[in-house]
Amino acid sequence: MNKNLYIVSGLAVVVIFSALLLFQSDNEAQLVQEDSEIFENFISLNDAISEAEESGKMVLIDVYTEWCGFCRRMNTETYADTSVKEALDKYYHVVRLDAESDDIVTFQGVELTKQEFAESFGIYSFPTTVFLEPDSAPFASQPGFIEAETFHKLLVYVGTEAYKFTPFDEFELN
Repeated sequence: MNKNLYIVSGLAVVVIFSALLLFQSDNEAQLVQEDSEIFENFISLNDAISEAEESGKMVLIDVYTEWCGFCRRMNTETYADTSVKEALDKYYHVVRLDAESDDIVTFQGVELTKQEFAESFGIYSFPTTVFLEPDSAPFASQPGFIEAETFHKLLVYVGTEAYKFTPFDEFELN
C-alpha cells in the first residue's frame, strides 16, 4: 500500500511541476509578444541599411534573445520611454535582431544568419546595442541593460556625433 502511495504522490508532483512549466512558458511567450508591441518602429536590417544610405541617419541594432530578462526590460522600460523614442526617430533607423535566430540577413554583401551576424560582432551578452554609420560601417557597441535617461543621453551623444569631440561623461544634453 505504501508503495502505491509513493507512486501516486510522485506522479502528482510531476503533473504539478509540468503544469507550472507550461504556465511559465505561456507567460514568457506572452511577455515577448507584449514586448514587441511596446516599441513599434523596429525595421529589418536590410531595410535599415537601405534607408540609412538614403537619409544619412545612423542604424541602431538592438541585439537580444527571447530568454533574456534584461532584453525584455530594455524593450518595456527603455525603448518605451518618450524621450528615447523621440531620439530614435530623429537620429536612427532601428533594428531588433534575435541573436539566436537562423533567419538570414545580408550585411555588406554577405549572407549570414542573425546568430552569425551577432557572433561576427563578438556579441555574446544580451542585450547589446550596436551603432552603424549611414554607410553601414560599424563604429560602436554597448552591452547591457541601459536605463532610459542614460540611453537617451547616449542616443543624442552618438546621433549628433558629439562622440567625435566630447567624452561621454562631459557631454551635456541641451
